[in-house]
Amino acid sequence: MQDSNIKNKIEKLKEIIRRHDMLYYAFEKPEISDFEYDALLKELQTLEKENPQFITKDSPTQRVSGEVSSTFEKVEHKVPMMSLDNSYSIQDIKDWHERILKNINEEIEFIIEPKIDGLSASLVYENNSLKTGSTRGDGKYGEDVTENIKTIKNIPLKLLTGANIAKFEIRGEVYINKQDFVSLNERLVEDEMPKFANPRNAASGSLRQKNAKITSERKLSFFVHSFGFIEGVEFEKHSQFLDFCRAAGFAVQKNIRTFGNIEEVINSVLALQEIRDALAYEIDGVVIKVNSYKLRKIIGYTNKSPKWAIAYKFPARQAATKVLSIKTQVGRTGVVTPLASLEPVNLSGVTISSATLHNFEEIERLNLNTGDEVLVERAGDVIPKIIKVINKRSEGVFKVPQKCPACSSALIKEKEEDVFFRCINPACPAQLRRSLIHFVSRDAMNIEGLGEAVIDQLLELKKIHTFADIYKLNFDDFMELDLFKQKKANNLMNSIVKSRQNPLHKLIFALGIRHVGEKAAYMLAQKFKNIDNLIRASEEELTAINEIGPVLAESVKKYFSNDKVGVMIKELKESQVNVTEPEKVNNFAPLENKTFVLTGELESMSRKDAENIILSLGGKTTSAVSKKTDYVVAGENPGSKYDKAVELGLKILTEKEFKEIINEKR
Repeated sequence: MQDSNIKNKIEKLKEIIRRHDMLYYAFEKPEISDFEYDALLKELQTLEKENPQFITKDSPTQRVSGEVSSTFEKVEHKVPMMSLDNSYSIQDIKDWHERILKNINEEIEFIIEPKIDGLSASLVYENNSLKTGSTRGDGKYGEDVTENIKTIKNIPLKLLTGANIAKFEIRGEVYINKQDFVSLNERLVEDEMPKFANPRNAASGSLRQKNAKITSERKLSFFVHSFGFIEGVEFEKHSQFLDFCRAAGFAVQKNIRTFGNIEEVINSVLALQEIRDALAYEIDGVVIKVNSYKLRKIIGYTNKSPKWAIAYKFPARQAATKVLSIKTQVGRTGVVTPLASLEPVNLSGVTISSATLHNFEEIERLNLNTGDEVLVERAGDVIPKIIKVINKRSEGVFKVPQKCPACSSALIKEKEEDVFFRCINPACPAQLRRSLIHFVSRDAMNIEGLGEAVIDQLLELKKIHTFADIYKLNFDDFMELDLFKQKKANNLMNSIVKSRQNPLHKLIFALGIRHVGEKAAYMLAQKFKNIDNLIRASEEELTAINEIGPVLAESVKKYFSNDKVGVMIKELKESQVNVTEPEKVNNFAPLENKTFVLTGELESMSRKDAENIILSLGGKTTSAVSKKTDYVVAGENPGSKYDKAVELGLKILTEKEFKEIINEKR
């Protein structure tokens, strides 16, 4: 097929996919199934892969970049993003209306829209294509989050309009649906990571991720609410602007209404307040605006806010109840957090019986103890938060426990300034399950067949209490488990035996020492060669290793200073688990002192695999391009690191050239 035909086919596919995006996201009227849509996208991806010269930034395939940002650049808003004056009562709305009438001698049409509880964002389009996306920031300067904005599927990368618009800045709210928020928090809990307190925090934290791939997994959405400027198109009313946005491919809220008098506005505001819990997303109020742009100019602005708009904030979801008890729970990393058990109370249609307390400093701040009457607030579909004590019925403040509630080991603060107390016992049952799953994983000890279901059964039968117990299991232990027969038990036993021969760096990573990833584990093993040398190493010796900083060094020292860790290491040795790093044949390190940067997507291997190959040959990998970089390996969609390498005149390798080098050096 000739280039011109291929290009035309790619452009046609992009046009078709954009149309279906608009039907799905802006109008909620899909014409094809998800399977048919995925097939179109796959066809486009294949054509672009075979013909990369025709890939454009506004292609539907380019939503997720392969880059991780180190920082967010500042962006100056051409037109400042002003805030709205807030009102908290119906009388405030009436007073605002009276102020407007002093300047206007004609009928006023109002437009109201639910106030999304999310994060304000600005999108700039040039010649119909998305150029930049930024946060509101302080109103004058925001942060450039373009790559993250592009991952939001209901934001069009190219405007679906017949006219070519040279420049257009559109503004709206980035948010996350309630159900997606609940699912996100469930995943975070499974990964032993902190939950988001509410949907707004989730939207903000997700939009400001340094890795756009993480943002793409968070299911963010966007609703239009205004614009900063537009060239070549004029609107008489805000409602016309919203119609234009919908036709251009943007999602616009359904509950937007226009009214001819303030009484109708107030009735609608109160109606929205009643149905807020039924909406798929969180709203914390209603925005009321004058619909006419001509009248807006007459009414004007204050230094901070437009006079022609006001935000009515809903009353907070709060209720009074009693603290029945304060319990503590232990996460995978050993962090101990308090949780209040409450006398059940109905709050916004939901029965509340517990509230998060975050950490013990929060308890101190609240002056809280069992028996106190408290005010709780529910912001979103989450565990409520205690706002304050309203009737102090107890004596003093709940004391920080001295021992872990799961294993009775002493709790420590790793640094005086830390707010968290931690259990550092590696055999703590509250931490053991997740630690075991990590220990046997592919990148750690790689014990094939010892998955989560098997670990759960072994824990239930009390067969394992530490990592070392894995190597004490026998054939009969596995035959007691569900779905195990002779062949399966033999295979698992063989996998355990094989794992004994892993090099030291695999074991170090498997131990799950805080801050020690695969790369750090490899460097520690290369330096100290056996586990005893590593245990004896001082913090000065640890930090002398390139890329091992004081935080990581301190973490390693604290881990191995634990007596129970010493017992476990002794048991691992007695079970003939290898605790040494093999010497390279003839000190084989053909890439010694060579620094690589990997960027873009590699086709034949993952980045992790490529890094491991470089490390095994004595080379180093870093995330930042500099004059000290020897090679930049560029896969598909390499991004800004590639541009930086070109600017510095560095050696850039294709994936094929990289493979030729490593094959030659092996």
